[in-house]
Amino acid sequence: MESHPELRGCVVSCVACGIRFLTHPRNAGRRNLRCPFGCRQHHRRQHSSQRSTAYYQTAAGKAKKKRLNARRQGCLALPAAQSQPNGDPQGMSPALQVAPCCAAVPAPPVSESSPAAAELPREFMALDEASVAKSPMLPYVRMVVSLVEGVEFTCREVVHLLWQTLRQRSIGAGREVDYLVSFLHRQPP
Repeated sequence: MESHPELRGCVVSCVACGIRFLTHPRNAGRRNLRCPFGCRQHHRRQHSSQRSTAYYQTAAGKAKKKRLNARRQGCLALPAAQSQPNGDPQGMSPALQVAPCCAAVPAPPVSESSPAAAELPREFMALDEASVAKSPMLPYVRMVVSLVEGVEFTCREVVHLLWQTLRQRSIGAGREVDYLVSFLHRQPP
C-alpha cells in the first residue's frame, strides 16, 4: 500500500471472517463484501440451499422432488389407467403416481480408513500449469496483479507469469539427468 496509495480505497474487510483483501475499484467503499478465500463461495452455497429448501416445501416442489426421487431409484411412473382402473381416490394427479420399487439396493459397506493411511492425491503435491489455469483464485490474482501493476492482464498471461515464478527447481547440485532418473525411480510412469 505504500507504493500504491491510490489503492487504499480498494482494501476492504470481509464481512464474515474479517480478512482484509483488495477489491476492484468499482466495489471500493462497500461494506457487505466477502473474501474470495472461501467466504464468498460458502455464502453462495448457503443461500442456494435455503432457496432450494424453501422451494421443495411448496406443493410444486414436493411434486417435483417425488418425480426426481422416483427417477433416481429407477422406478417408472405408471399411467393412471394401469395403476388404478376406477380413478384416483387419493386425489393425486396421474403424473405423480409412482410404482413401488421392486427391491431396495443395499448401500455399500462404509469402511473407515485410519488417518495414517490417507494420502494426498499426486496433483496436490506438485504445482502444474493446468491446476493453476483451473484455479478458482485465478480471477482474484489477475485483478490484484492488474491493480498493483496498473496494466490489464489476461488470465492466460497471469498463468504464464505464475508458472514462471513458481515452477519448482531442483535443490541438489547434481546433473539434470541424475535428478530425472531418481524422480522416475520414485514415481514410475
